[in-house]
Amino acid sequence: MFRYTINPDSEIPVYRQLVDQINAAIRSGALKTGSQLPTVREMAAQMNLSCGTVKRVYDCLREMGDIEMTRRRGTFVKYVREDGDSRKVQAMTAIDRMFRQLTDLSFSPAEIQIFLGLKMREWGLRWSGMRIALVTQYTELAANLERQLGRIGNVRVIVCGLRQMREYPYSIDEESDVILASSQDASQLLPILPDRTKLIKLAFGPTPECLCDIARFPGRLGVACEDAPFVELVRGYLPGVRRDALAAFCTGSSEDAAAFLDSVDGIILPAGWTCPFADRLREGAQLLPFHYAIDEGSMIYLEERINRIRDERQLRPGALRF
Repeated sequence: MFRYTINPDSEIPVYRQLVDQINAAIRSGALKTGSQLPTVREMAAQMNLSCGTVKRVYDCLREMGDIEMTRRRGTFVKYVREDGDSRKVQAMTAIDRMFRQLTDLSFSPAEIQIFLGLKMREWGLRWSGMRIALVTQYTELAANLERQLGRIGNVRVIVCGLRQMREYPYSIDEESDVILASSQDASQLLPILPDRTKLIKLAFGPTPECLCDIARFPGRLGVACEDAPFVELVRGYLPGVRRDALAAFCTGSSEDAAAFLDSVDGIILPAGWTCPFADRLREGAQLLPFHYAIDEGSMIYLEERINRIRDERQLRPGALRF
């Protein structure tokens, strides 16, 4: 029996959480065609939900083509992958129909071939487009990482906080072709991801120039950011004495910004982040942007993986999503 988890504190409606989990199990093959699901009453008791909520879940799954509900027999998984030969026949029929329509419009075979070539190039770009989900604790640093991922070409990057991903992994799993995370974050993602094959573990770290600027800074150091995880990230790259003396200020806290500014000579902050008190710095105080990037070796590995996925798509039926 499959166990489903409901988070009553999530912004996602309870019925939607259950729909997504059952749908993911069916589409991945974990729930086989013909498998019987519990009755509405049994599922309601199992999940501690009302019968009305479970009925809504089953109605949604039926509309999606995942299940069928038969009076007196029960609820069964209906989703079946299409037969390859049948799809080929349908494809050839569609092509014949297209050729007839173009011929009726008085286009010659040469003109039709030109049109097909243009459309194939256009669709090829869409086919090779990749949707990348970047999951990280350090969302303030995401802008730099997005720019770095942009060098792959024809990608759309979705940034997701680790906390958000833990609460509701299904939306990111459905919206992305690959999911990127550090080894540390990946260990928390693996148990909750519906499709673990999408996860790619990468190495991240500050640039050497960034570390040199911080190491050479002669004065008292502080770190300013939005969330505490960034403070711990910076501390991990400082020697013991400087790590212990590091002052910190998070914008969401109740700390005194004026006292923080008086206690430091240099402020480490996420590169690209807008410092809310930059105009209040003491004379001589400096801002030290913390440049965080994907390791070059990891980038090479990622590009190779994405190129393999793009090549496989050319041979895999139904890979193109509109």
